[in-house]
This record gives sequence, structure tokens and C-alpha cells, in this order.
Amino acid sequence: MFAGLAIYPRASSSSPLQPDAKRLEVEVRDFLRRNALGCGLQATFSALAASDTFVSVFYGRMPFVLECGDAAQSWTLEDQLKLLQPESYDVFAAKPELKQEAIKLTGYSRFTHPAIGQLKSHSFMAAGTESGKAEPEQCEPDLTEEVVRERVKNGTWVLSSGNSLSPRLAEVCQSLQSAFQVPFVTLNVYISHLDAPVTAPLHTDRFDSFIMQTEGFKRWRIYGTSAQVPSWPVLDAGMTDRGKAGDVLFLQQVGDMLIDECLKPGDILYLPRGFPHATSTFNTSGLDKGTASPYSTSLTVSLLLESVGLTLDKAMRCAAGMHEGRNKLGQCFSAEEVLRATSDHQSMRAVLPVGFLARTVAPALKGQDLIRDWEKFEMEWVEAMQTKLHQMANDIGLAKWLEHRSANDVQLRRTLHHLWRSMPIATEWCRERVYATGKILSQIPPDSRHEVEEKSLVDFPFFPPDGLMFAKSPSINSPVPVL
Repeated sequence: MFAGLAIYPRASSSSPLQPDAKRLEVEVRDFLRRNALGCGLQATFSALAASDTFVSVFYGRMPFVLECGDAAQSWTLEDQLKLLQPESYDVFAAKPELKQEAIKLTGYSRFTHPAIGQLKSHSFMAAGTESGKAEPEQCEPDLTEEVVRERVKNGTWVLSSGNSLSPRLAEVCQSLQSAFQVPFVTLNVYISHLDAPVTAPLHTDRFDSFIMQTEGFKRWRIYGTSAQVPSWPVLDAGMTDRGKAGDVLFLQQVGDMLIDECLKPGDILYLPRGFPHATSTFNTSGLDKGTASPYSTSLTVSLLLESVGLTLDKAMRCAAGMHEGRNKLGQCFSAEEVLRATSDHQSMRAVLPVGFLARTVAPALKGQDLIRDWEKFEMEWVEAMQTKLHQMANDIGLAKWLEHRSANDVQLRRTLHHLWRSMPIATEWCRERVYATGKILSQIPPDSRHEVEEKSLVDFPFFPPDGLMFAKSPSINSPVPVL
């Protein structure tokens, strides 16, 4: 059941966070009581999505931990090992001719390099190995239960997009999809042995995520962002996630520590996009009083917004590009102006306020079913967004945008209408092509699903066809890419 909230940094009675922490807890409890809901995952996330304090104070700004007993033991190593068995997939029962000798979880399963746990590497791309070269996280050609148990002794078993393999994991994603009214939600599983010095070096991610500790324990250290490590890096302009692919992120580069907490089964951590973090299971085996499991299992459920292009700057680039188009040199100066300004103005990298965030620009949309009743609220959202983006262009001083404001206005409205109408379509698209419960994905053998699922996430057309090239991430071969 829902037990409570712990807000970090630890708030004393004199801390400026204390009133917000208390208000968030009150709002969550009142929502559950008012709607006569239980304390399961769906209810808890619906309560968070409805909380004005979560949206205005914590979302994208501050991590916190809450307790939800239903998360405990909801997924374990033993559950994940069953994904290696053909009996776990209905497609093999429906089509016996598809049965194969072994399931490899192609495209989904990998193990972190042992050098990470040995403190010889400080990036998800292991450096300092015997060869002296960086080596990638490792995939197993022949994945068996014996191989998994051996490999997880010295590394972390990472299952990406577990929602595409397991109906149970897909249902977790659908709970958040429904609660937050965000079309794309995916889930990774991380399984490590207890007492590992490091399970993930200091790094950043480009998603807002909820981490559910389901088995064993894991220590999380989360730090604030800084000038060197902004929360919303401009990935289009050569910036990348930090602490990955050979990059090492140092403590001196990040902000103050916000959380140093050992999660137990049933704990749920909210991790804002871009906040540096590191994990460990060191000295955790002695904490396990209830079960004999030597493993730490956690589910990272992510709201995909920025990673699929749903940011303010992309909407403005789309509109500017559709108005101006490419010149004979293949450039679009108006869209480039937006891109150049983005690295100096973090506000442009904010996610588009869709779903539970729509009320931040149109307050009347709070509590509405925006997926089912999208037509009813379309004009209100479009007009509010148009005002917001024009004000942003004014504040930043986008000369070309302001020079062609009337023409940009036409294309901006077109872009915003297209985005709003895409939300219910994208939600159904995700359920059919990204989740194991979908009519399309469930009919595909597990080792053939990754390409379909990944393509579905990348290719969904949130922007008008003739504006897509301007919204998509351009090449990063130069500091400010040519569109």
C-alpha cells in the first residue's frame, strides 16, 4: 500500500522544500481518498499526475522517493529468466512452426562490462580493460540461465524495452501511459548481484523516469545539474548524454548531492531528465531480512518526450522551416536561428506540455481525458501554445522569427494542430507496436521484435511531413549543424 513520501534533499522544518514536500504528500493522499482508489501503481501514478505540486515544483526539477508496496516483488530475476523459455510467448503456441531452439533476446539483452564493477572503468563504455581500449557493453550470443547467473556475478544484466517481451512489464508501462497521458512509455530492467561496488558509473539520461525497486536493494546517489552538465543538453548541437560511450563524468563537474539513499523493495524513485546519478549495491546483502535472494532488481520506466522530438525548440524549427524552406545552398536560416539560440536558452529545450503537462499552458485542461476527448480541447491548447512560443521568441530575440511572424504563425498553428492530433494516434501506435500485449508485436517471435519496436519509436510522425526534416536532429559534425 501507499506508505508515504520522502523528499530530498532531506527537508528540515526550516527548509524551503518542507512545505512543498508536505503539500505533495497531502495532494497524493487526498486524490487517492477522494477517488476511492487503492494504492496500486496505476492509482499512485494517477495521483502524481493530478498533483499541482508535482507538476510545478518537482517534475523536471527535483528527485524524490515514495513508497508503494505493490512494486515489491513485482519482477525478479526468476521472472526474467522465464523470458528465455518459448512457453512464455503466446506466438509460439499459436504458430508452432516458429519454435526455435533457443531464445537470445536479440537487441534487448546485454551485460555491463565487468570493469565497471571492478572500479576499472567509469563509463558505460568500459575503458581500462586489458587491451587498453574501450569496449562496449556485452551481448551474449548464447543466452541461458546458467550464463545469466554467472555473468550477473560481475556485471549488471540490462534488459532494454522489457515492455516488448513481457505482458506484465507492458502493463506497468500502460499504467503510466494512462496516468500521465503520454503516448510513449518504455521500461528497462536492471539486475545486479548484491554487494557490487558500482553497478552504474556517474552518468545522465535524457528521460524523466520512475525507478521501482522490486527485489533486493540498490544505493542511488543523485546530483544536481551544473553549467558543465545542464539538465537539458542540446543534443542537436553536439552535446551528448554524459558518462556514456567512453565519456567519463566527474563529481567536480556536477552539482550538489540531492539524494544518497538505499532503495528497498517497494520504493519508487522519481529521477528528472538530465540529473547526474550513480548506483551501487555495495554492502547491501546484510539488509535483506525477508528473502534469501542475492540480487537487486529494479525497473526504470521512462516517459519518452524529448527523445522522440517533443520539445519546444523542435516545434519552432518545424514551423520556421515550413515557412522559409531550404535555399539553393540547402540551408534554412530561420530554423538555424532557432537551433543556434537553443544552446544559450535552456527554456527552449523544455518538453512540449502534452498530456498531464497541458494544464501548465491551459489550466482548464487539468483532470481532462485528453486522449479520448482530444477534439474538445484542441483549440484551447493550440492557442495557448502559440502565445507561449511567440513570447519565447520575443524574450530570446529571434530576429528572423519575429520578422516573419505572420507567416510563421500560419505554420506554427499547423504544426501544433498536427502535434495535438498525433497524441491519441501515437498512444494506440505504441500499444500495438511497442508493447508485448499489442496485436502487432505479440504476433512476432521475441528475437525479431526489436527492429519493429525500435523503428516504431523512431519513425512515428509527430510533425507534418514537410516540416519533419527541420524538426529532426540534424548532423552533429559541426558545433551548429547546417540543416
